[in-house]
Amino acid sequence: MRGRWPGFGSCGITALLAARRHALAAEADVVLERVPPNLLRALSLVGRDRLFTVRPAGGAAP
Repeated sequence: MRGRWPGFGSCGITALLAARRHALAAEADVVLERVPPNLLRALSLVGRDRLFTVRPAGGAAP
């Protein structure tokens, strides 16, 4: 399964969105780190990439 992130499909994206809703309710943010290119592409295709802070591994907090 080279180039894929097994087990992360629409259910995984739904889980990320639920986590974001909970974070917003707590006045917090969800930061995605080390996002595989295929997941970032999937988030982008459905217009959800702008809802999350995305950083490379070890990125500094804003």
